[in-house]
Amino acid sequence: MSDRIISESELKQAVREVLAEMLGLDAPAPASVSPLRQWYDTDPAYTPLGLNDPEQLREAVRSGLLRVGHEVRDRRKPKAKLPRYQFHIEKCQQRLSERPERRRAG
Repeated sequence: MSDRIISESELKQAVREVLAEMLGLDAPAPASVSPLRQWYDTDPAYTPLGLNDPEQLREAVRSGLLRVGHEVRDRRKPKAKLPRYQFHIEKCQQRLSERPERRRAG
């Protein structure tokens, strides 16, 4: 199997990002969304969604625009009071591009 779906450099970058997240290291926000990763923490997720700051993502969850269990998942540790949201970039982009009247119905 010599055909690769992604390049070796893309695979290495994806592994670095996942390891940094698992180890709790502050990894720089990715310049673009990795094709291997689907879920991103709040800080790296707001940029590819075209938002100005991470608080806009948190507000979108509080208002119900982005929904936990659909576009968002809560990865908080057991007994933690504050949520640790992760965002599925593609699903968030789809939700944000819907007409407002459709968003309210979902």
